[in-house]
Amino acid sequence: MSPSCQPCRNVCRSVFDRVHVSHVIRSGARVYWDLLPTFIDPLPYVFQLQVGRTGNPDAGDWLDVGLPVENTFYAIDDQQRVYGQARAMFYRVVLTTPNGTYYSEPTGMWGMLDHRDWRIAREIVRKEKLRHRLNTIEGYLLKRRITGPKCTQCLDFQLDDSKNPQCPECYGTGYQCGYYYPMPCVWADLSPSTRQTGTQLASGRGVVTDVIVKARMLQIPLLEELDVWVCKDSDDRYFIHNIQSVAEMRGVPLIANVEMRPAAFSDSIYSVPIPDQLQANLGA
Repeated sequence: MSPSCQPCRNVCRSVFDRVHVSHVIRSGARVYWDLLPTFIDPLPYVFQLQVGRTGNPDAGDWLDVGLPVENTFYAIDDQQRVYGQARAMFYRVVLTTPNGTYYSEPTGMWGMLDHRDWRIAREIVRKEKLRHRLNTIEGYLLKRRITGPKCTQCLDFQLDDSKNPQCPECYGTGYQCGYYYPMPCVWADLSPSTRQTGTQLASGRGVVTDVIVKARMLQIPLLEELDVWVCKDSDDRYFIHNIQSVAEMRGVPLIANVEMRPAAFSDSIYSVPIPDQLQANLGA
C-alpha cells in the first residue's frame, strides 16, 4: 500500500486491528492502537495522531496532534477539544513505515459509549485512580509486540515462533524489539502472593512451584496476557496471565482482577531497559 491508496477507503483494508480512545481523561484523551498480526513492514514505525470534527476520512479538517511517536502503541492529546454540549470529535492514527503510509479508520472520542455513559465511566475510573495513588503500587507496563517484523536471530520458520526465550533481540516474543516503550503510571493493588506446587511431566518441567500474585488494575490501557508489569521501586517484573473484568460499561472494560507471575531474575525480560528508572538513578 502506498500513500496514494489513502482515498480508496472502499478498496484498501486498514492495517490497524483496533483504535481505542480512552474516555476517562478529564481534559484531552489517550489513544491506543493495535496493528494486525499479519502486518510485517520493516521498522521503524512512526505514528502521528490526528483529530477532526467530521469523522470523514477524506475530509480536509484533520489536524496533527503533537509530535510523531515512534515504535509505540499510544499517544496523548492533552488539549480539551470539546466544550459545552458540542462533542463531535474524532481521532485517527497515521502510520508511516519504510514501505508506505497507512491510515486508521476515524474513531469517536467516546469510543462505544454515549456521553452519559462516558461520564459515568469517567467517574468510576477517577475514583479508582484516587484509591490507587493513595494505597497501591506504581509501576510500568511493557506491552508485548504481537505484530511487525519477525526476529532475525531465533525464529523457528516451521513453527513461526521464537526458539530462544532469552533472545537478546526479541526477548522471546518472536518480534523485533519484543516490547513497546514502557508506559509509566500503571498502578497495581497487589494481594499477598500464593505458592502452587504441582507436577508438569508432559512439559518436561517435573515438579514445579509457581508463585502467583493477584492484583486489581485499571484496564487503561487494555491489558493482555503476557504483557509485563514492572514495579517502579523494586524493579520486580511480572508476566500477566489471567485477566478478569470486574467493572465494565456497556462492554467497555474499566477495572480488572489480574493474575501475575514473577519473572525469574535470570529471565531476559530484566534486560529490557526502563529509561525513567535509569534517569532517576543517574539523578540520585
